[in-house]
Amino acid sequence: MQKIIQLAVYPYGMINCFLIKGEKKHILVDAGLPGSEKTILKQLQKLGIKKEDIDLLIITHGHIDHFGSAKALKDELKIPVLMHELDSRALETGKSLRETLKPNKIYWNILKRKLLRDKAIPCTPDIILKGDEEFNLTEWGINGKIAHTPGHTPGTLSIVMDSGDAIIMDLASSGILLGGIAFHSRMKHPPFHDDLEQVKASINRVLSMNTNRFYLGHGHPVTRESLIVYRDTFL
Repeated sequence: MQKIIQLAVYPYGMINCFLIKGEKKHILVDAGLPGSEKTILKQLQKLGIKKEDIDLLIITHGHIDHFGSAKALKDELKIPVLMHELDSRALETGKSLRETLKPNKIYWNILKRKLLRDKAIPCTPDIILKGDEEFNLTEWGINGKIAHTPGHTPGTLSIVMDSGDAIIMDLASSGILLGGIAFHSRMKHPPFHDDLEQVKASINRVLSMNTNRFYLGHGHPVTRESLIVYRDTFL
């Protein structure tokens, strides 16, 4: 059975990446902060996932808390990395896209300064998506697709499964503080967005794809009803 498994980069849902578990082969979504590879690999080992059964790493967007360990995981797992062309500069330089770090609250400027200081080992994406093209994952044994969902950054990607599950990372977040320490169903803005009108359009696009459960970069999974409340209240 194919399913999405949340992996903790930081505990309590503060920073997440994900494993899409297939029947035989699997896909990693995002790579956490620089130096997160051991934490991620240890969790995969506990799940009984063999390194050789992971075939692809998808990087959803150009913020360092999501691509920071991409190079280390690419080398360790010997897998290709996929990213959208509009955010690929971040991966190639190892630096977050400064122009997209527009704080949703003034106190997130503290985090912004840290993200701009941090640097990852540069990594060249092997598969680059362009424009609004969708990318079918059946080649990797997964019943789903990747969609271009800009707004958090220009090149943000979401993964939509045929089951109705979707990984939308930082289009929204849940819980209190950075992620889901408590009140997991409480919707809120993540720390940053580039263009809130595009975020709303992207959420509408994802909702139109027969989706019902949404996995977030900061927080815990939420229902369709919760995401609609977020859209209608915050956007």
